[in-house]
Parts: sequence; C-alpha cells; structure tokens
Amino acid sequence: MRPIGVAGAGTMGAGIAALAAEASLRTLLYDPDPEALARAPEGVEPVRDLKALAPCGLVIEAAPEDLEIKRELFARLARLVEPDCVLATNTSSLSVTALAAGLPHPACVVGMHFFNPPAKMRLVEVVAGEESSTHALAVAREAGEAMGKHVIDAADTPGFIVNR
Repeated sequence: MRPIGVAGAGTMGAGIAALAAEASLRTLLYDPDPEALARAPEGVEPVRDLKALAPCGLVIEAAPEDLEIKRELFARLARLVEPDCVLATNTSSLSVTALAAGLPHPACVVGMHFFNPPAKMRLVEVVAGEESSTHALAVAREAGEAMGKHVIDAADTPGFIVNR
C-alpha cells in the first residue's frame, strides 16, 4: 500500500497522522513549521518538503479552515502526486466541490471530516464533491475504517451531516 500523507501538523493533522500510524499505515506528516513537525506523533515520518508526499496514495489536508489556503495547497499537491492520488480535505464546512474546482483531477478530491480530538471521536464523514469518483470515495472510506473510525457518507452541503 502506498503511504498516507497528512498536510498540516496542528492538532487535527497530528491526530489524524497518529491514527494512520497506529493502524500500521506508513504515514508522512508535512508542515512548513519545524516546531510543529518536532511534535510529530510516534510512528509518523515528519517531512519539511511537500514533494515528500509525491508517493502517497492518499493525502489528507488539515490546513486552516480557509478556502484559498486549502485550494492553494491542493493545487501544489496536484502538481506533485500521481494522477490517481486521492486528495482529502478535513474541512468541517467548506465545499469539497469548490476545493476541487480548477484541479487537473477533481474526481480524486473528497472530504474526510474527522472530529476533534481525532483519537477519541469515532466518526468520520466521507464527503463526495460533484466530481468525486467512486474510487476516491472508496479509498477514503477504507482509510477511515483502517483507522478504526465509523465512516458515514455525507453530501457536500454546508455543515455536512453532524455540524448541520
């Protein structure tokens, strides 16, 4: 299995990376802040260069809840990863369809809404954008289940299910 990447080593990103590593998945954690990477959970490989996520089959972004920041990160990732790499956003409220807009492979973009704190909250919402492929959604569901989460499908609507 290809590695899982997590982009963003804050509370949510580090928590998601820890879940993936605990599930025995090779996990790479990217953040431009060396101090955030210094706190990387055990079993997670911290990386300072976004290019290190190129071999991943799934990259989950956990950047601040800002559409432009997330779109810019996805655009950078889309230039680095293989065309079949699934790009998942951990957004709690932004449109998955809007995040995928303009990317070369919008079918590979999905939502994976983890709840805080990721280690204790058992639910993850897998969100389909308008162009999300069944393959991308299956990869997200499989990863969530491997991390021990109860995975539910959610529509790309404001707040998805739980926050709505």
